[in-house]
Amino acid sequence: MSIALQVKKGDTRDWRFVISDSAGTALDLTSATVEFRVRKHEWGADNLFPRVSGTGGTNSDYISISDASGGIVRVTPRATDWADVSDSGVYVAEFKITDSAADIMFVRDVEVDFQEALW
Repeated sequence: MSIALQVKKGDTRDWRFVISDSAGTALDLTSATVEFRVRKHEWGADNLFPRVSGTGGTNSDYISISDASGGIVRVTPRATDWADVSDSGVYVAEFKITDSAADIMFVRDVEVDFQEALW
């Protein structure tokens, strides 16, 4: 899974992702918990904190598994998630998936090109 997003400050549109394995087969997320974080691409103490984060199952209003057997996850950022972002640039995003057996898998390969809105 390699995805590039272009986001403007204050953007609140849904992001929909299909979580898949290296062969491109969608993962079954039944009974799983999914976490999502975005942070500045460069390493550094002030860049380690997530800019957008959330944990969801089937009933979360921020991040949700909209089709568990199809591996589809929906992330809905709030305008306030971008309030403290003062610099444009490339951010990276990562999913943390915990299945019903408490096994954890990280899925990264999402780049977010964050830009100031013209409004």
